[in-house]
Amino acid sequence: MIGRIVTLDPADDAPGACDRLEWADADRVVLVMPEGMRWRELDFVHVRRAARDYGVEVAIVNRDLKQRMAAREAGLVAFANVNDAINRPWLPSPEIEPIRRLTPPRRFVPNSLRRFFPRRNWFLLAGRALVSLIALAIMASAVLALLPRAKITLTASSQPIRTIVPVTLDTRADRVNLEARTIPATRIDVIVEGRMSTNATGKKSIPRSKARGRVTFTNVLATPFVVPRNTVVRTTATSTPARFVTLADVEVPPGGRADVAIEAIEEGPNGNVAAGQINRVEGVPALAVTVFNAAPTGGGGNVILPAVAEEDYRRLRIALRDKLLQEAAEKMQQQREVINDGLIVLPETLFIAERQDETFDRFVTEQADSVTLNMRLQVAGLAVSPRDLETVAREALKLKVPEGFELLSAEALRGEAAEEGTGNETLLFVEARGLAGAAIDKNAVRRLVRGKTPADAQAALLQNFALKRNPRIEAGPDWLMQYVNRLPLVTLRIETQVERE
Repeated sequence: MIGRIVTLDPADDAPGACDRLEWADADRVVLVMPEGMRWRELDFVHVRRAARDYGVEVAIVNRDLKQRMAAREAGLVAFANVNDAINRPWLPSPEIEPIRRLTPPRRFVPNSLRRFFPRRNWFLLAGRALVSLIALAIMASAVLALLPRAKITLTASSQPIRTIVPVTLDTRADRVNLEARTIPATRIDVIVEGRMSTNATGKKSIPRSKARGRVTFTNVLATPFVVPRNTVVRTTATSTPARFVTLADVEVPPGGRADVAIEAIEEGPNGNVAAGQINRVEGVPALAVTVFNAAPTGGGGNVILPAVAEEDYRRLRIALRDKLLQEAAEKMQQQREVINDGLIVLPETLFIAERQDETFDRFVTEQADSVTLNMRLQVAGLAVSPRDLETVAREALKLKVPEGFELLSAEALRGEAAEEGTGNETLLFVEARGLAGAAIDKNAVRRLVRGKTPADAQAALLQNFALKRNPRIEAGPDWLMQYVNRLPLVTLRIETQVERE
């Protein structure tokens, strides 16, 4: 009983027929070869071996006797038509019994056939054959010159297509899975380190100048008293008193008063006090004199200088991290396994596996013009084959191709990773872009327009194919078209050119 009848396509070769045997899923398969299909004996041997590997019995159907004999020489069963293959029994063994001579060959006397095969001048015969071939070529050229010819130029319609494809990068996969849209990925780890500085953007107020003024001492003794230089006087109205020193020696008469210049001990605006605020003398002079300031002190102030801010830490950390990640991607691309396997590192999949060092040379709020960060990172990322990405993108774009169009080109533009690739799988969104063009078969164009007038051919082309503009039809020779005005019947005389914009 025959399991399946498989009709081969004229374009099929022996490997294609072997693939059909594998897909047939039957114990017995009849391979029907179309008329005009020619195989060598080696092709039939290839089919017989494939049938033996797949455990399939194969029969060849071909109307050509020579092809059937070649199939039998290769060890296959051969029939002239499908009915014979169905109704007649197949040979039980693929090995064909060789033909054996039943009687010994006839022995001829030497030169006994000379009268049937006289000697010939082979050089003369070769010369005549060459002259005949040249004459035939000249005649064929003349006939072709007289036949009409045509050139048809078609501008096929095309349109861009795009789609977003979620692709899973799996470090455990060893091949592309188009259904699950999964491609193999290799994890690469590198160590990068560097340093970077930035200007401090914070502000800090630092005391710069000391306040100055004058105080009046009053002598409470009945004898003169000299208040020595650098005598300390201060305020008492605040929790943190402002302290001053005298700038010169001053003699206060008994029961009298004397003025002297003073200067704040500390820099800053704390030394600027109102009148009457300085009322205490420190040390031994306090036993002899009292003090007060009749006028306020002034001149003490701060200066605003740059200081390190928390925002400087954050900005510097981000900038140096991005720089090191870029260096890590370049370093990964130079790894031997990446270069040997033709892989590309996806910067979107890079992540910090370990932060080995992160040191700032300044503290927050510390007065400084700049701050420097030293960082050392272990960075990991995924490397994939660009061919795998394009394969998945092409399969996704095929679903977007309109009817009557075919996919001309496809490319994969890497997008964002859905999550950090710390595990075995990472989801990457890939933007697939391609160009779909109208499907035009040049042989179908020739068969459609042969024998038609240029106007009818143009109308037929516009009706059957998606064209961007009217087809250009050039027919010749001009003197012949004046009488015939039809395209050639022979398709070989019709040249077809397809342009895409």
